[in-house]
Amino acid sequence: MSFVKDKSIEELYKQHIRMIGMVICLIIISVFVLVFINISKGSSDSMIINILGRQRMLSQMMAKDVGRIYELTTIRNENLYDKNDEANIEDKLLKTNKELRESKEEYDKTLGAIEKGYINAGSTRINFKGTLNELNPILIEHQKVWKVYKNSIDSVLKDNHNSNNYLQSIKYINENNEVLLNYSDTILNQVLNYNNKKILSIYYALLFFIIAVLILLVVFIKRAYHDLLLPIRQLSKGMSNLRVDRNIMENTQVFYEVRQVFNEFNSLVGLIENLNKNIPFKDTLNYIFNSFSAYIPYTYIGVALIEDNGSSIKASYAVTGKYHENLPKRFLGRKVSLSETSLKYVVDSGKERIIDDLEKYVEGKKAKEYNGILLEEGIRSSITFPLKSNDKVIGIIFFSSKDKNVYKKEHIRFLKTLANSIVLSLEKDILMQDMVISSTLALAKLTEERDSDTGEHLNRMKTYAKMLAKFLSEEEKYKDIIDRDYIDDIERFAPLHDVGKVAIRDEILLKPGKLTYEEFETMKTHTTYGARVLSMADENLEKHGRSIFTLAVEIAEGHHEKWDGSGYPHGRSGEEIPLSARIVALADVFDALTSKRPYKKPFTFEESINIIKDGYGKHFDPYIIDVFIKNIESIRNLYDGFKEGNLL
Repeated sequence: MSFVKDKSIEELYKQHIRMIGMVICLIIISVFVLVFINISKGSSDSMIINILGRQRMLSQMMAKDVGRIYELTTIRNENLYDKNDEANIEDKLLKTNKELRESKEEYDKTLGAIEKGYINAGSTRINFKGTLNELNPILIEHQKVWKVYKNSIDSVLKDNHNSNNYLQSIKYINENNEVLLNYSDTILNQVLNYNNKKILSIYYALLFFIIAVLILLVVFIKRAYHDLLLPIRQLSKGMSNLRVDRNIMENTQVFYEVRQVFNEFNSLVGLIENLNKNIPFKDTLNYIFNSFSAYIPYTYIGVALIEDNGSSIKASYAVTGKYHENLPKRFLGRKVSLSETSLKYVVDSGKERIIDDLEKYVEGKKAKEYNGILLEEGIRSSITFPLKSNDKVIGIIFFSSKDKNVYKKEHIRFLKTLANSIVLSLEKDILMQDMVISSTLALAKLTEERDSDTGEHLNRMKTYAKMLAKFLSEEEKYKDIIDRDYIDDIERFAPLHDVGKVAIRDEILLKPGKLTYEEFETMKTHTTYGARVLSMADENLEKHGRSIFTLAVEIAEGHHEKWDGSGYPHGRSGEEIPLSARIVALADVFDALTSKRPYKKPFTFEESINIIKDGYGKHFDPYIIDVFIKNIESIRNLYDGFKEGNLL
């Protein structure tokens, strides 16, 4: 390819990584769209059946009300009632007249919308104008019958119930009720078929697009292999075939330096291969730490990302060895104002910063908590580089050491190359995280729109769940299980615990009273349905080297399981229930207890805590409750914050 000769290796590398990253992102977005289409199809079908099926019900109600009116007027006019029941009969007659009038108006309004090619389901409009040409013959015949049917109802609603016209109207309604039912069924089936065809056409178009993008990905990977990896491997192989007199060369500085250069070179080849793979950024950072620490004097690598439109900076990634084992736990997730740190110079200037002696550097300066943590954990020197994308600083990378005065000019040059090399991998990981968060919020929004009470509940319970996970991570039992990534995933995916409720019918989900046995059995299925949808999304992502929704699946499926085995959907008990689901279960119930609902007032904080304690070893994991109670003051402060913000 001619363009290869005109570009540097760095330019070629960036170009290939950018193209491959874009294609992978397109594939991931397409997968999420497919999942959303599947969910939307079930939702739209349900709305169509609810609305058009109601037309059928309304026609039956109208015929029933007409018969009831005839019966009541006959009793009244022929004095076939006890004098004490006269007022009662008049009340029933007025009520039935009102119901008949309302049914007629609702039927007429919906039929008018159908003739224009749409129906409204709350704030959602379902359009089917594309099938109006096929529907028109049915609608014309329907309208002919309905016009007379409607006039007949108006005749029945008039006060003169002894006229011949009145009796003819009742006869017409009884004879044509079945006709209206058949027309309603025909329209329902026609609209459902049209809606399914429309969604399937989008579905197949998207599948075709994904196949085309996959082919494009293969082409780009082959091109990257040809332009970059193949020449580098051939060069490495050629150098390994050089014949030298080891007795003369092995102990010379030249031999040592040449060998070190080629070791570094081979490590860079491995880094390029890793960057070309669709692996998480933290794995890339681990590879760098393990591969180059023999040549560069660092014992800790950290990455901080710019947030809040450039006003703050957050410790986001870290990798270390045996010297600073506690530093990532103490540091990750901390956010500070950029203007309050010396890092603002690195961001504004785009240049590296070297601190040869951290203890000396902080002498006489205002004490900063993060500097204190670094010194306590053994950091003594560091070199900091800006991470740039399209000339914009998106973050900062720190190479730090336990020793003072260790960084030289050659280290700066090499580390700068490393910093520049990983930017695209970092961008890809940030994009992936943004997509996960966006998709999570979108899925959670589906449930929120069905039930307006859940909006702030999702925000509060995820905050309680995150806090509880953090407390557990500080306990000996879970300190090696719950890391920063686990805590972040709990926060991201806790709002998806009830995502399966999108499959539950409104009359069950929004029912204000107690559910029947059959309704409750239907409600239980939201756990397995939610887990199935999230599993499908994760399986599609695994084909491309990623797995994101594992924890979300555990939470969706297991948050109604109970420690004693009496929960659902599988009746699991004890530690058979995933830890993530046990954490979210407690956070979910605690917020539900302390929150106002249409069917109950909020319990006080103390009442809610007592109810939680009653579930010790029955509903909830006793160890988690112990940690919850141990940190009750922090829980109380968070609860008070929500209460003061009028979010409870």
